[in-house]
Amino acid sequence: MSHIQMLGLCRFSYPTGGDGFEGAGGGLAANVARLYDPARLARRFWFFEEICLPTLAAQSDPDFTLLLLHGEALPEPWLSRLQRAIAPLPQIRALALPEGRPHAETCREAMRAARDPEARVVGEFTLDDDDGLAPDFIAEARAQFAPLRPLWKLRKRAALDFNGGMVVQAGAGGIALTPVQADFWAPGLVVFFAPRSTRSIQDYNHRRLWSRMPALTLPEPVMFLRGSHDSNDSRLERRLPGLQRGGAEAESPDALLQSRFGLDAAALRRSWATLIGS
Repeated sequence: MSHIQMLGLCRFSYPTGGDGFEGAGGGLAANVARLYDPARLARRFWFFEEICLPTLAAQSDPDFTLLLLHGEALPEPWLSRLQRAIAPLPQIRALALPEGRPHAETCREAMRAARDPEARVVGEFTLDDDDGLAPDFIAEARAQFAPLRPLWKLRKRAALDFNGGMVVQAGAGGIALTPVQADFWAPGLVVFFAPRSTRSIQDYNHRRLWSRMPALTLPEPVMFLRGSHDSNDSRLERRLPGLQRGGAEAESPDALLQSRFGLDAAALRRSWATLIGS
């Protein structure tokens, strides 16, 4: 099959001009103060270092690029910590940009500039700094383009939705793991484009992609982790009862975390307890 470039974007606490995210009101100064608050950054780094980066490093198909967008004024010691954390992963390309740029425009430009013009297809995905991916995410995304290819050829765009995942809730009471079935959530989603397309995944509301292009939804296997905590804009706790997977899992949530993501739930709980107790 023709080469498929897998291209991702992760926005690491980047203060935008105030568009697109809850809590971004009050102007740029307020947004910078909120996102660069040391207590908030400590928790975001916990998710990034304990969940996001290990699952990226474990990808069975290492042929992907992840753009890591952060503000050029990210203060120390956080900037150096970020640089050290991503250094072992050559797939991660850091983009330090001035704070206050419009979110959608900035992300769209970054993604389009990073496309490989020699690729036949570009599979774009987005990942928050508190999300994680199963180790076969990249490999399966490439493989599952095959059944989508006839539909993709009609308009040169199509979506792949892995809708099985797990929410990692972290708070004062510790860590709870909840398997969920959530359609068109960002961490389980790939949108395939032609490399010279003027469109990007950033041009679409991911929850309504099904209305804009052909899509293939795969409920198995469990493919993503989604962080939920007091600095997460999405406030997932309010929605979890309606998202839990209907069938009983063959494994407990702790066992599923280990088998699908290679993460030790007990070790994560100890690490989280140390962080919030410090």
